[in-house]
Order: sequence, then C-alpha cells, then structure tokens
Amino acid sequence: MILSRNREYHFFNFLVFTAILILVLYLKTEIISIKCPYAEIGLKCKTCGLTTSFKRILNGDFSNLNFGYLLLFIAFLSQLILRPLVSFALFFSNNWKLIRNIDILFSVFLFAFAFAELI
Repeated sequence: MILSRNREYHFFNFLVFTAILILVLYLKTEIISIKCPYAEIGLKCKTCGLTTSFKRILNGDFSNLNFGYLLLFIAFLSQLILRPLVSFALFFSNNWKLIRNIDILFSVFLFAFAFAELI
C-alpha cells in the first residue's frame, strides 16, 4: 500500500522539521535562556557562540560572524525547507528509492561540510 511506504522516513522528516522550527521559534522569541553547560564550568567548546550567532543571523546581523556558523545555519535552514519537499516527492514518486538515497547523501555531506568548518 502506498501510504505505508516510507512511513518511518516521513516521520523522521516530520521530527527534523519540527525540531528545527522549534529552534528558530526559540531564537526569535527568547522565552527561556539556555546556558551552555561547558561555559558554566569554565570550559570552552567548539560550538560556543553558536546560539548567539544563529540569533544574530535571524535578526539580519552578519557583522563579525564566523563563516562556519553561517554554513551550519544554512544547513539547518535547508533542512527546514527540504524535509517537507522530500516527503512530498516520496509520497507521489514511483522512483522513491532514488529520491530517498539522494536526500540522505545530500544531507550527510551538507552537515559534514558545515561541521568541518567548526573543527
């Protein structure tokens, strides 16, 4: 049955989309402030400043921005757009295996490239 095909993949797409949407809404509304556990104990991590950078990007402030943070933001934003599109394409396409495999490879390479700039 066509509705049961790729059901887990559609659910995964929904979870990723929802998580990124919640992140964006959190950064725009500032309902609660979450502090970095590493900063609380006096250690510096590779992603220190990531939340602040994402917030600045969402507000249109690109001054003194780490290029790696911008790449990572673009990777997350692309997933916010791609998750619903891929699920739509999988639902209506006969060549769903190719679409799913290209999506997985693209997403993995995109995040690997974005995270490589931070390391």
